[in-house]
Amino acid sequence: MSFGLPPSTEVSRQLPKKAIIERFGLSGKERTKFDSTIHRITISNEVSPRTVNIPEGKDVKSIFVLKVELQDEDYDEKVISLLFRLIEQNMVLVLESGARYRPIAFREVLIQGDWTQDLDLHLNGLDMDDVWEDLIKQVGNIVVEEGNDLDSQIAIDEECRKLDSQIEKLRKKMSSEKQPRRKRELYSQLKELESKRASIRIGDDVS
Repeated sequence: MSFGLPPSTEVSRQLPKKAIIERFGLSGKERTKFDSTIHRITISNEVSPRTVNIPEGKDVKSIFVLKVELQDEDYDEKVISLLFRLIEQNMVLVLESGARYRPIAFREVLIQGDWTQDLDLHLNGLDMDDVWEDLIKQVGNIVVEEGNDLDSQIAIDEECRKLDSQIEKLRKKMSSEKQPRRKRELYSQLKELESKRASIRIGDDVS
């Protein structure tokens, strides 16, 4: 499967798990998690000046798409992050579970797309730098707002994601809390987080 990419980019070469484990000397615990999370890894596509009529960029020379067949859809994100650390390439991982796919990229943080039965990636840009940035936007459904570059937008979106998670947890705590005083405390914390979430605007300093 080419995931919408040109046939000229197809590689379809399996990357043995054993070779990764042995080459990078994973610890026993890492190996166990790796095996229990990943069933098979296949180099699906290579996007480079050799395979498409797009020149190298200043920073990006080539891009790889790896299909990662999961043992279970409820996967360990730490194992996926580990793959990005071990394989030092500009790459998109396409997780496969059953008949569904989920694209993932890494740019300071893990950028995870939605699960879908039909994944179509497109090559947009004048050089590989442009193509890589656009692929990251496609993977994460990222809309770069006016005044931001991709990296600052990713930082803002990640901060919002973390705050949304904290807000959801506080709401659940509030709904189950019986003590009025503790409930008021949780409400105050909730309002503080919601205010912080609402204050994130274009150009804000996110740390």
